Amino acid sequence: MKDKLFWVLAFVVFAILAFLIAEPHDPTFLPGAVKRLLLAANLTLFLYLLHRFVGKPINASLESRGEDITSELVQAQDKLAEAEKLRAEVRDRLDKVETEVKEMQTRAEAQGLAAAEKIDAQAREDEARFMRRVDDQIARRQAETREQLARDTAELTAQLTKELLAKTMTDDDQERVLTRSLGALESLPEKE
Repeated sequence: MKDKLFWVLAFVVFAILAFLIAEPHDPTFLPGAVKRLLLAANLTLFLYLLHRFVGKPINASLESRGEDITSELVQAQDKLAEAEKLRAEVRDRLDKVETEVKEMQTRAEAQGLAAAEKIDAQAREDEARFMRRVDDQIARRQAETREQLARDTAELTAQLTKELLAKTMTDDDQERVLTRSLGALESLPEKE
């Protein structure tokens, strides 16, 4: 009904405009009023056909495209909301990961310090043990060296004494020393 009323109104407007136009002095077989009414009808029919065959399909395609755009816009808003949600989740996860990394770093530093202290204590203990072994070996070698020096000194003294006695002792002196030595050996208690 609205559509028909629109076209009637359009015809009336075109008719009024047609009557306002000055009539050319062209002799024709139709009177001026009919010509003007036909002009209004022609314009109305042209606009109706233009609307019907061009305007409606264009409007339909524009409405369809508008609906598609609205649908895509709704989908884009949904995707944007989902992306924001995922972004918030990723931020939370990153914050958690950063916290865990800091905790792991703190633990690793503490463990590293404890391990370094343990290694340091072990090294000091190994060093002390090594120094004790070195001191023991030095003491043992000094004792061995003293014993060897004492033996060598005793041998050298005995040899020098023997050479000195051989040069300075007479046969009587040698016989006397031999007698005393045999007497000393006889007075020793006997071992069983």
